[in-house]
Amino acid sequence: MITKIHHVALKCSGTESFQKTVSFYTDVIGMQVKRSWGEGADAGAMLTLNGEDILELFAEGQEQVCNGSIHHFAFYTDDPDGCIAKIRAAGYEVTAEPENIDILLKQPEEGAQYPLRVAFCRGPLGECIEFFSER
Repeated sequence: MITKIHHVALKCSGTESFQKTVSFYTDVIGMQVKRSWGEGADAGAMLTLNGEDILELFAEGQEQVCNGSIHHFAFYTDDPDGCIAKIRAAGYEVTAEPENIDILLKQPEEGAQYPLRVAFCRGPLGECIEFFSER
């Protein structure tokens, strides 16, 4: 039985891209490298957040990274504004400034509002990252 998503895997476009991506997720986002393996095009790493495996990175050594169907992934945080400030300070693209939104629900209670604060950025591989909090 499935209980949760274990991790998301990202494919880098070579060793330089791999190192930049590891640095982004550790130095800017605050993850830790739990384990790493291989060298050069065979390098990989599993990154954790609060002890949970979250992100697996592969150097792959390929020139082009394939586009898939994942729209974005989200980090739950108590401070989307602070996360975006760190992203901006590190020189990464902010694609949506922090904003409060209210989603009108159909379930579990039709018409109820789900108050959120969200912001988005682009990671070093072009991935779309959301910073999400419930208000």
